[in-house]
Amino acid sequence: MGKLYVFGYNGFGQLRPDRQDNSLVHPVELEVTEPDDDDAVAMVTASWSSAAIFVASAGKTIIATQGFLNAESHQCRKFETDAVRSSAWIADSLVVVREGGECVQVDPCTGLQQGRWNGPDGVKFTDVVCRESTILALTDTGDITMLGDVQSTNPTPLPVYLGEKVKAVCCGKEHSLALTLSGRVFSWGNGSRGQLGHGTTEASNTPQVIEALEGVTMVTIAAGGWHSVSVSAFGDLYVWGWNEAGQLGLPTSKHKTGPSDHKPSISEMGQQGGDNVAEVLVQATPTIVDMPAGQEVSKVSCGSRHTAVLTRDGQLLTWGWGAYGQLGNGQTERCEVPRAVEFFKQRKVTNVWCGPWNDFVQVEE
Repeated sequence: MGKLYVFGYNGFGQLRPDRQDNSLVHPVELEVTEPDDDDAVAMVTASWSSAAIFVASAGKTIIATQGFLNAESHQCRKFETDAVRSSAWIADSLVVVREGGECVQVDPCTGLQQGRWNGPDGVKFTDVVCRESTILALTDTGDITMLGDVQSTNPTPLPVYLGEKVKAVCCGKEHSLALTLSGRVFSWGNGSRGQLGHGTTEASNTPQVIEALEGVTMVTIAAGGWHSVSVSAFGDLYVWGWNEAGQLGLPTSKHKTGPSDHKPSISEMGQQGGDNVAEVLVQATPTIVDMPAGQEVSKVSCGSRHTAVLTRDGQLLTWGWGAYGQLGNGQTERCEVPRAVEFFKQRKVTNVWCGPWNDFVQVEE
């Protein structure tokens, strides 16, 4: 069993329903299980206003939901369900994949099933991710399917063709990434901020391999709002997409406060600042981030405009937009380079999950 710490945006009580703070700039412990309980947090999934913490318990899963629930903020609920292996928020509902391979939509207040998707005969779902109104699910055959509205008469999944078997899929605000069994990365969707990694800001309606990563075996992928990251088998971190708040770990002097309608040109990808420091607003092809002391990355998670990585020696580093304390360093300033979170330097971090503007961090007891 480990401990779970939270920091960042808490406007709806999604981090700590008992706290009225709009933001938590320092890591604060969140007690999901009883102090003498041996059950451990298995997964966290967060939306802009809510969060769900999944605790594995004797073959079942206890789900603790908190934040904006049933049209009220600072709410919390807890219920038990069949074992869950994956989950994502879609609007005000939870989509979960059970260990048995079922993909269902449940009420986050009661756990009651609101709908179910049926895959091809004999095929089981293994993972689910969401972007806007799009739901993507991964099957045990290594295929991606796009799930329809669960309330429709026949919510039949539609296949997404890559030509290769897939082991992981993730979504940003307007784009998707897929990692194949062979370690290749594909992307599709809106590319207006370079988040597809194809060297342009054009969109792609179908999955395309990211050629700049060819020849490098990738083991992990993640997507922020408009940026993308992947980790190689050697522990190197590759980034591409929007860097408006330094979320790529590359220097920028741009100080926009949110997405705009402006579509950056390729010439904006690398501009020179007054001190001969390259200022990057859009990075349309993957590039490696220099980690402090050559640290190797084992896991990465992305918020809307910030990034968090777990190193192989159990340290947590964050960077990007920090207006709500989501970098965990006690400040609300942006950070354009990977920086270790001081609070966790004497603790071993085992997992990290980012919400859009906040973070959930698991450490060993």
